[in-house]
Amino acid sequence: MKKSGMLTKLYFKLLPVQCLIVAMGAVNSIVDGVIAARCIDATAVGIVGLYYSMVSVLQAVGAVLLGGTAVLCGKAMGCGDMKKTSAVFTANLTTALAAGILFTAISFIAPGPIAGILGASEELKPALAEYVRGYGVGIMPLLLSQQIASFLQMERQSTRGYVGIAGMIIANTVLDLVFVAGMDLGVFGLALATSLGNWIYFLILIPYYQTGKSQLRMKLSLFDLKVLGQMTVIGIPGAVLIFVLAIRGITLNRILLRYVGTAGLSAQSALNMLNGLFVAFALGIGATLRMLASIFFGEEDKDSLKRLLRISLTRSFPMSFIVTALVAALSAFIASVFFPDKSSEVFILTRQLFLIYSFCIPLIVLVQIISNYLQAGGHNVFVNVLSVFDGFFSMIVPALILAPRMGALGVWISNPIGITLTLLLSFGYACVFNKGFPKNAEEWMLLRDDFGVPDEDRLDIAIRSMDDVMRTAEQVQAFCKGHGMDERTSYYSALCMEEMAGNVIDHGFTKDNKKDHMVEARVVCKDGRIMLRLKDDCVRFDPMERAEQHTGDPFRNVGLKMVTGISDEMIYQHMMGLNVLTIRI
Repeated sequence: MKKSGMLTKLYFKLLPVQCLIVAMGAVNSIVDGVIAARCIDATAVGIVGLYYSMVSVLQAVGAVLLGGTAVLCGKAMGCGDMKKTSAVFTANLTTALAAGILFTAISFIAPGPIAGILGASEELKPALAEYVRGYGVGIMPLLLSQQIASFLQMERQSTRGYVGIAGMIIANTVLDLVFVAGMDLGVFGLALATSLGNWIYFLILIPYYQTGKSQLRMKLSLFDLKVLGQMTVIGIPGAVLIFVLAIRGITLNRILLRYVGTAGLSAQSALNMLNGLFVAFALGIGATLRMLASIFFGEEDKDSLKRLLRISLTRSFPMSFIVTALVAALSAFIASVFFPDKSSEVFILTRQLFLIYSFCIPLIVLVQIISNYLQAGGHNVFVNVLSVFDGFFSMIVPALILAPRMGALGVWISNPIGITLTLLLSFGYACVFNKGFPKNAEEWMLLRDDFGVPDEDRLDIAIRSMDDVMRTAEQVQAFCKGHGMDERTSYYSALCMEEMAGNVIDHGFTKDNKKDHMVEARVVCKDGRIMLRLKDDCVRFDPMERAEQHTGDPFRNVGLKMVTGISDEMIYQHMMGLNVLTIRI
């Protein structure tokens, strides 16, 4: 197995949940749209579409918290600062709870004004106000669940996330039929079904943090406005993108009504409902990359960042062409779900839009890889510029130019034109950052000159057996001596590596049925000190906690107690399903 094997497994373990988190909202929208069209009337589809801008606002709030939290938690974990990680966890959930209560209160107090702001006519305002009330019931669990699902991945609880998503979708579908088809509650029933689905999702996820098994703890004493401020600054680019996408949607609707008519507007609304499903893969790749890249930036691990980008570009990106082929092949069927009359103008325009949009998906994946990597790397100013450009100007300007001349087709082809312009802007930024065309991988990665540890000052080893452990100990001792360390420090460093790596192989490799375990060991010489770091994907094992056990028996856990005594500092973390032990000597 190649050294990148552990990272590859972790990447593809995190990716499906991130994709599902994005897709679940789209699935609910599709269910609501179909039920509205078949069980109420076409006007109900329009009401659901009008509320889409409000959903975008909620997504923007969640994006601020998710984006900022992923980066801050990753960097704190990479640095071994678990107190900071818990502070971010506390700030995240406290803010999500407060925002949920606020939006719920507004939904109940002022549904009519909200309906007006969302653009409803006087005729549609009463129905949209009912939808606002019904949706308000589930805003708080929606915002909290988005955040908790991300933390559960850090806690290696992806299965709970899958169960929660399935429970929410099933509940929403069943309750839609009960409330709308059975009880004739109309659009209020549609919204209420979605809200109750959100509550079921939340109630499936939250119990884990009441078991006492979680590594993260919510402690109000750790709430820090400074941390919240950092989270907000880092997370704003994601929110800016969603916000400008909402403005873009409003502008596109006006362009379509002027140059195409209601058929074009209906086609665009159908895409809006399905778009989350189409781009779930792209957004999932971006979120996974951001989560892992944040940790590697915190560790200043240049090699892992390279491997992460390589996996994203060579393994994930090619898969986007499969998504493109599926959407293109099914474009007629998807359009017929909303508009059964295949001879109608609205069906023809919808199919045409889906077909053109399908070819944008690989480009969207590239934009997500670039923007999320830059966000993790702290390029916040440019990411904000990129969000505004990508979310509004890159598509609206071509649409304004082409729509008067080409009608709906001009708007549709503005999608690939806009994404291409966004990629060109990113390329331009790379040239500006490097003061010229990037010549190698490190220049494309936009890393500062002092980032990471030089190759000659670190040693990376993959350990798969006890024979590897013995060879590694010899390499560590030689490495330390080669960097001017005295005999005692060199010997102790090798001894610590031998003891801890051997402990993982003896115990961790045999605790489950997996046969492809590996320990990734790194030795770093920096500022006259030696740092050892071991990563493995075995069952959770805290050596520091084990060393403290049986303190009254000198013959128990001798090796662990020895390493604890030798080292200046030991930090254990369990993150993203990996055991990470850092020892400084």
